[in-house]
Amino acid sequence: MERKKITAPDGSTYDGELKDGQRHGYGVWTRPDGTRYAGMWKLNKPHDEGTLFMADGTVYSGTWKTGKRHGQGTLIYPDGQKLSGIWSEGKVTGEKTPDSSRPDYCQELEKENWDLQMKVAEFEEGLRPKKGGRQITFPYLKRFNLVMGFLHLIQGSLMFIFALTIERISAFKTPVWAYFLEFDTDLMRLVTRPEQIWEVPFAMFVSFFLLLSALAHFIIVMPKTNQIYVHDLKKGINRFRWYEYALSSSLMIILIAMLFGVYDIGALIAIFVLNASMNLFGLLMEQINQYTEKTSWSAFVFGCIAGIAPWIIIIMHALGNANPAEVPWFVYAIIGSYFVFFNLFPINMILQYMKVGRWADYLYGERGYIILSLLAKSVLAWLVFSGVMQPT
Repeated sequence: MERKKITAPDGSTYDGELKDGQRHGYGVWTRPDGTRYAGMWKLNKPHDEGTLFMADGTVYSGTWKTGKRHGQGTLIYPDGQKLSGIWSEGKVTGEKTPDSSRPDYCQELEKENWDLQMKVAEFEEGLRPKKGGRQITFPYLKRFNLVMGFLHLIQGSLMFIFALTIERISAFKTPVWAYFLEFDTDLMRLVTRPEQIWEVPFAMFVSFFLLLSALAHFIIVMPKTNQIYVHDLKKGINRFRWYEYALSSSLMIILIAMLFGVYDIGALIAIFVLNASMNLFGLLMEQINQYTEKTSWSAFVFGCIAGIAPWIIIIMHALGNANPAEVPWFVYAIIGSYFVFFNLFPINMILQYMKVGRWADYLYGERGYIILSLLAKSVLAWLVFSGVMQPT
């Protein structure tokens, strides 16, 4: 099985799964006049659950069998009236509504057998894999996730071992402070009392950042969860990615904030929640747009707003130093690296939804996320880890 977007000579398109050069699995077929079928296919014909949207506004939603409506389904006319019942070979036969005498224009497409609009020979020619290009398939992504999981695991394990065995690294800890109001009997007013509530074993938490990512990749390749992963990818969604990003990237940005001197527990919690929200807006973006004809960018915009807020807090602390020359080199390296990677992820999403070049295939963008994740996390983790080794 593979996933592709194909454009036929008449302007019709098919965006979905293929098997042996035929539409098979989930896919969306669209004609230039606006007629569209979104659902399951078998051997080039609609089969199982699917919805047909006609150019005149007529909609059929229900089950299909070898290209014809078959089973429970509902036909909705442009004026809102419905024809519901049990269908057989394209005709309603079971219990039905009084509207059954109205003309059924969906039969036209059934009689065309779904192939007249796309010259089958030309269509299948366009489906043949091009030489020299790797086909991104679900099994390929499963193997790719497994390899990425081990690469994250190796790096995270090394950092964890260093954090336990090298005294200079294990000794590096950052404080966490809380601030409480108390009544000062001398001043006769409320004053703020700072209190250190914890010290973070910094290097160990950097290793957790990579180990979380490794765990997410290993969860994806497990049999049951891989089925969910594949099912979601067919709809243009990867919930595992966004949940993992919400945890791992939020942990990393807290560690970066601490290197910049953000020690207040309230500020750290706010940074974590805002960054996690940014990633969950990414999941919302994918969930919303599986049902839309035109891409909705609202979740993307809200995610960007949430993602910028933690960096406002961090940069305020970074620029609070009167002499920028006193800021260690790795701090500037972290800012520059994170800025670059921070922008590459939304760029990848934009290319996916605008279907630019190879990004028209959602699986190509999925592989892009995986590669970006490894590069960004490896670079940032070792840069942040290098902060532990700087002179005190």
